[in-house]
Order: sequence, then structure tokens, then C-alpha cells
Amino acid sequence: MNRILLFAVVTIITFAACKTETKKEDPTKIEKPQKIGETEKIEKAFAKFKSLYRELNEFKNDADFKKFGFGKGGKYNEWLENVREFKQKPDSKLLLKKGVLMGELEQLGMTYANSKGKETEVTKNLNKIFSETISDKPITDEKQSYSENADYDQLKKDYELFGKWTIVNSIVNESYRYEIYKKNNEFVGVRLNDFKTENLNKKGSDYYVKGNKYGEFYRIDKNLNMILFDKDGDLTSAGYKATKTK
Repeated sequence: MNRILLFAVVTIITFAACKTETKKEDPTKIEKPQKIGETEKIEKAFAKFKSLYRELNEFKNDADFKKFGFGKGGKYNEWLENVREFKQKPDSKLLLKKGVLMGELEQLGMTYANSKGKETEVTKNLNKIFSETISDKPITDEKQSYSENADYDQLKKDYELFGKWTIVNSIVNESYRYEIYKKNNEFVGVRLNDFKTENLNKKGSDYYVKGNKYGEFYRIDKNLNMILFDKDGDLTSAGYKATKTK
């Protein structure tokens, strides 16, 4: 009888100890999700951009693409949908940190569709920008470099680079690259999407577009941060935002 009671007591104590030990282990099994840092988000967004850019280069010369482009039901429409879907996500804006935009990749794809896969000044310029950004160094091999607009080439020879920006209009979902060059007291701005140039009249930190009927000008501080204006005021409320790029 005593042996039975002793066995029962030992069993109860052992069970209680196991239960207590289990309770102590429970907190260690709960893993709190770690927050993803901005740098990691940027790299993930950039990896997505590079993947889509690589896909475009793989199919832009295909006969089906030249014939049907991104037509609905076609095999390449999914690529365009993926680009547009990602462009709407907040993380796509992080690509500005790398100096590229999903809207530019979409523009490159649409230009290839319209040109039947042939190179144009727009595709050459965008490819040069993307290639340099992805390789993180200028392309110096003559065979790999892309020809640019002749007037733009001459501008870069005659003038000194003042600054580079990416200008976005979030309302119409458009963007373009903008550069300003200077020589003595002369300033010339150029839009890289169409190589349109404009002479700028500097007044303090404001750079007025000469001959512009809307009174448009750029306000640029000593750190090259830019805000767009017209005669009615700041254009931020109209969707315009400029981001300095390297």
C-alpha cells in the first residue's frame, strides 16, 4: 500500500514538473516578426525592376512581340500588367533612391512595342541609364555605349553639369529626367525624355524658363533640392515633385 502511495506521489510531482517546464519553454517558441528595413525594401524593389528589365530585353526582338506587342491575350501582355501593378505599389517609389522609375521601364517597353523592337533615341537613352544604374559604374566600352542626341552631346561638351533630377507628376502618373548645365552665367535645362532644352534665367535661387507663358521656374537650394513653381505658386499640389539624382 505504501509503495502504491509513494508511486502516486512521484508521478504527480513528475507531471507537475513537466508542466512547469513546458510553460517556461512556451515563450521561446513565439517568434516576433522582424521589421524589414528600408535598405532591404529598396534592394527588393530594385531586384524586381532588374528582373522585369531583363525579361524585356529577352523578348523585345521576338517575332511575336514585333507583330502583336503588348496586345491583350498576347504572351507579353502579362509583362506590362506586372510593371503597371508594381508601379502602383508604395515600394516602387523607393526606386527613386536608385535613380530609376517603374514608369521609365514601362515607357521603354511601350517604345519597343511601337518601334517593333527597333532602337530609338528614347530606348538608347533609357537603356544607358538602366545599364549604368544596374552596373553601378559608367559604361566605358565603346561597343556597349549608346549613341545619344547630337545636340545633347554637344551641350555636355560645351557646358558644365549643374545638377540632375527626376521629375514626377503623380496625378497623370508620368515622369522624366531633367538636367541643368551651366557656362559662366548661362544655364540650360534639358528633358531627357525628348531632349527638349530651355534657357534659364537665374534670379537668386530661382531659375526661370525664358519665354514660358506660364511663368514656370525651378527653385533650387544649395543642396540642389528642387521645387517647381509657376506664376500661381508651388506646383507640389499639382502633383509635381523633383528628386535629386546622381
